[in-house]
Amino acid sequence: MHILQVTPYFAPAYSYGGPPTSVHHLSKALAERGHKLTILTSDALDSTSRQPTKRAKNGLDIYYLKNLSNYLAWNHQLFLPFATDAFLRKRLTEFDVVHMHMFRTYQNIAVRRHSQRVGVPYVLSAHGSFPRIVRKRLAKGLYDIIVGQSVVRDASRLIAVAEAEARQYQTMGVPVSKIEVIPNGIAASEFLGLPEGGRFSRRHGLEGKRLVTYVGRLNARKGLETLVESFGELAESRDNVALVLVGPDEGYRRHLESMIKRIRPRAPVVFTGLITLPQKLEVFVDSDVIVYPGAFEIFGLVPFEALLCGTPVIVADDSGCGEIIAKADAGLTVHPGNSKALSKAISTSLDGGALIDAKVERGKRFVQQELDWRKIAQRTENVYDQVVCTGKTNRSH
Repeated sequence: MHILQVTPYFAPAYSYGGPPTSVHHLSKALAERGHKLTILTSDALDSTSRQPTKRAKNGLDIYYLKNLSNYLAWNHQLFLPFATDAFLRKRLTEFDVVHMHMFRTYQNIAVRRHSQRVGVPYVLSAHGSFPRIVRKRLAKGLYDIIVGQSVVRDASRLIAVAEAEARQYQTMGVPVSKIEVIPNGIAASEFLGLPEGGRFSRRHGLEGKRLVTYVGRLNARKGLETLVESFGELAESRDNVALVLVGPDEGYRRHLESMIKRIRPRAPVVFTGLITLPQKLEVFVDSDVIVYPGAFEIFGLVPFEALLCGTPVIVADDSGCGEIIAKADAGLTVHPGNSKALSKAISTSLDGGALIDAKVERGKRFVQQELDWRKIAQRTENVYDQVVCTGKTNRSH
């Protein structure tokens, strides 16, 4: 099968969070199953950088199309690789199926238009981008009315990474029969050779501290205000803790620094910027608990990566990520926005004991057994097969 993956960002654009990593691993796993994979993406890497290579091959055929503006991409999530249209016009008939990633993109508009023209089916994975939350709500609503509803309606299947995302699809009128729930995978092999403990702590002057750590983008939807507030409460009774915020700033760090200055927690707060593998393993190994407090985290790789490193996790219960962690009984969950409950959960995790140890072990087994990319790729391949067969049947009639 010749599969076209269409995504606004792709490895190594790790500043944009989990989707570039997930699409990369899915593509590699599908290629290992004997499929031909082409990736159509933009050259955006972060707020200022671009991918210098325009085409790359390493088991995959990757096209990094020039994006109009890094500023628009980073600050407004507006990716405009205009050469997408020309590529699809010329080459779409080469592919059996298209898999689009993220929802409100220029690329999806182009894919739908050309798919309708030549009859190549497409599948959509929103990766948590369906809700109209935090910012640009009016623009998102206009997109949905003008083109978004058509993009969703004409998709052969929509893949949700959790039941919570499946429910989001249904709010836009997607019938249950068109929705497949397939979680993201984890490349567990990357977590086999863990580094010795202490490297990260020494590098940041945190020796002897119990590390309460967040890993992810710094923006308003991640629940970081609640985390900072709960850490302030925690530091009142524990003098050996530190809060570590790991990830790229999306214009929110200044707000958090103002909040920290106002609260004045009796323990250090450290911002590290973006840290990627393999150095991220040092973060997980040295952390005593990973906190993922955002209410809208449909999946989130970080808690599952942390579990593979033997680190306890806390996630918001009103999210797809919390749904999965609770189902696997792999960590503690708290209601988003409740700083007192979060502070208590952090204390429980720091105190450890048999309860926390058992959750970590269950989480590790769950990731290894249920989130292996080979298994996820096979399930995704089954969706493609159904879509392609249905498309051929419809065309024959």
